[in-house]
Order: sequence, then structure tokens, then C-alpha cells
Amino acid sequence: MQTRKTIMKQKNKDKHKQHTLVYSTKDYGWFKKTRGNRDATAGHCRKIRNSIVEKDLEMVIYINSDGTIREGHTTFEVRRELGLPIYYIINDKFDSLDVPRFNTGRENWTFPNTLNFYVTRQRRAYKVVKQKMAKYFMPIQETVGLLKGEQSPQRDTAEDFKWGRYSLKYSEIKKFDALVEPMRKLWDIRNAGSKMPRSFIRMAAIAAKLPNYTFERAQQAIKNNGAKLDGCSSTSEFIENFGKIFDKGLEKSKRLNLVRFFEDKLYDKQEEHIVH
Repeated sequence: MQTRKTIMKQKNKDKHKQHTLVYSTKDYGWFKKTRGNRDATAGHCRKIRNSIVEKDLEMVIYINSDGTIREGHTTFEVRRELGLPIYYIINDKFDSLDVPRFNTGRENWTFPNTLNFYVTRQRRAYKVVKQKMAKYFMPIQETVGLLKGEQSPQRDTAEDFKWGRYSLKYSEIKKFDALVEPMRKLWDIRNAGSKMPRSFIRMAAIAAKLPNYTFERAQQAIKNNGAKLDGCSSTSEFIENFGKIFDKGLEKSKRLNLVRFFEDKLYDKQEEHIVH
């Protein structure tokens, strides 16, 4: 006769079905890395190694049936170095393009990680981002945002970028070059060959929206009084000092009044938001 305890165990068993199998092996050579996956940092490897040495929880990695690792590259490397078995689950629904999506909320999956991943896969828009970063020697987030007409990547643009949906039109690339090429020339007047900081980029992009702004006037102002920009580190500092040297000696109708434009956030009203 079944006891109440036995009946309850059977009911719980009926609610929980086996979903998958965990395998183990020391055949390290069978596994393959996902092409373009981010490199593990020394600190991350050390953290996993110390955790395993203290107590091996036998954490699994996820792979495809051909041995390609989709999640757990660092765990695999550390366990191989320690001569420990690799515990793995086979999931062929997990393809290479799911890797950045799976990791997008994790601490170490950055914009550069995502860029490298999709450039490796020859995604045109991501290759353009990399080319423009190199050409103008500028940060990745400002490149991604300005290519879409944004001061910095808006939420939808950032998500599209990390999930492989980022795309560019020829007109967007043309507008970007028209904005950033003169910007680079201005920066080189006093900082030739160095990376443009995001604070300067943001200031220059905002100033360029004003009807009284001209590259020629900006160039002259920096050549004559650019020393006032040398100590700037924030966008507001660049705004204040560039506005002063641009407006110096100009009649009121030809001035930028950049500080007011910035503080009132009037430039936000001119942003072009692109919906995918």
C-alpha cells in the first residue's frame, strides 16, 4: 500500500521532467571556440580558477553538437589548464549570433567585444564603424551614435548594435563624414595624432548645429586662442571655452551663444531619431 509520502514524491516527479543531459570529457581537442568571441581577461580567468580550486561546482558549458563552444569559453580554458573534466550540455539552438545576445547584460561584454564579433562575421555596418573609428581616431560609442545622427547611442541604437541589428544607410555615412572630418581637423590644430575625447566630440557636434557656426571661424578661433581649450576635460568646459573664443570680436548677431544653446538643451530638439 502506498504511503502518503510515496504518493507525494510521485506527484512531484510527474511535475519535473528531464530536459537535457550533461556530458563530461577530457578530450579537450574536440572543442572549438566560437569565431570572434571576446578574449578572456586575466582577472576573469583568475576569479574562475580560484573559485574552482576552492570548491569545484562542476559548472557546465554550452556547445553545439560539433563541439563549438557557445557559452563558457573561459570556464573551458581554466578547466583544461587544471586538467579537470569538461562538463557540457549540447544545444544546437544556440548559434554563433546568439553569443552577444546571451552576454549583452554581462559585465565584460562591451561595445568593442560586440564590434569585433560582428566584424569577424563581415557585417558591413560594423566594418564601417571600425573603419571610421580608425580614420578619425575616436571612441566607439560616439562613432556608433553619430553615424545614426545621435550625440551618443540612444537605447534602441545601443540594443540594435549589441544584438546584430545595427545598420547604416549611405546618407547616414555621408552626413557623419561631413560632420566628423572637419571636427578632426579642428582637434589636430593643437592635438595632432591623438585620440579625440568624447567631451570635445560632443561639444563640436552641438556647436555645428547652430546657424552661425562655420568651420572657418572655428578653425581661426582655435588657431588664435586654442590654449583656452587645453585644460578642458568635460563637455561643459569645452562648451564654455569654445563658445568664448568663437564669439570673441564678433558682433552680437553673429555669435554662437553656445553656452545657452547647451544649457537649454535646444540641440535635443534637432536630433533625428531613427526607428528600425
